[in-house]
Amino acid sequence: MIQVAIIGAGFIGPAHLEALRRLGDVEVVALCDSRLEAAQRKARALNIAHAYDSVEALLAHPGLQVVHNCTPNHLHAQINRQILAAGLHVFSEKPLCMTAEEARELVALAARAGVVHGVSFVYRQFAMVQQAAAMIRHGDVGRIFAAHGSYLQDWMLLETDYNWRVDSAQGGASRTVADIGSHWCDTVQFMTGRRIVEVMADLSIVWPTRKAPVNGKRPSAPFTRRRHMKPGLSILRTLARCCCVLTMAAKAA
Repeated sequence: MIQVAIIGAGFIGPAHLEALRRLGDVEVVALCDSRLEAAQRKARALNIAHAYDSVEALLAHPGLQVVHNCTPNHLHAQINRQILAAGLHVFSEKPLCMTAEEARELVALAARAGVVHGVSFVYRQFAMVQQAAAMIRHGDVGRIFAAHGSYLQDWMLLETDYNWRVDSAQGGASRTVADIGSHWCDTVQFMTGRRIVEVMADLSIVWPTRKAPVNGKRPSAPFTRRRHMKPGLSILRTLARCCCVLTMAAKAA
């Protein structure tokens, strides 16, 4: 059994856990969060044996082989560095880091460590994306001149909807482009087999200023917001496929 740990017990961490458990030959042995009480509570709820409140303690867990980094964007680079320095395989949530310089550094660190590394661009594993990529590759749709797409979400619809992703210090200077636009960019590159080499942007924002919670309480909204949906089976399946690829590579390593 491959021994895996997850750093980050928020929204996406449990989705990674469910995907990993579907593989059959992987055991998630530890969970890490910034607060020990929260980590222990979530570990009990998810039936994970060990809980930690520091990356250093987690990386010292005996027999650990792979770490999934499911933390907020601004923490990705440093935690990925620590995982690589420990000589462990790493599967990072996107974006890999906050700058191109950090990305080049991490790739070099992974090469020196001789470990398997991956970023959670799961949309390339959707059956329709695989089919489209195959059709383009085989010339079934002719020459590609342009690609158009969008990423539709409504969970930040209202002025009173707030999340760390809208804070540039945590979500990154490009905000939406890096957080969800990176999925779009990767999907287009995967389907077309071409790299994005130049960009031009016409930017706009619906809510230039948002009403952040005060003392843990949200401002009153004009109407009740729909509760955020839990990860659906399609997301879990695509995560499982990505985890499977990483698992097979880790076995080979």
